[in-house]
Amino acid sequence: MSKNQKEYTWMPSLKWMLKTLIIIYIVIIVAYFSLNILLKPYMRDIPKELTPWLDKTSSVENK
Repeated sequence: MSKNQKEYTWMPSLKWMLKTLIIIYIVIIVAYFSLNILLKPYMRDIPKELTPWLDKTSSVENK
């Protein structure tokens, strides 16, 4: 074997890379929603004055 040639024992195919990427995204999404559910009691309430877009009682016309 010459120095310019490299011998690969395994090369990932496009199908393998796509499957791996999908698995990674699914794990991230499941972890996000699981942590969101588990940590919900520890999350603080943000006052409506700081987040006017969450305040359902006020309207844009009143401002």
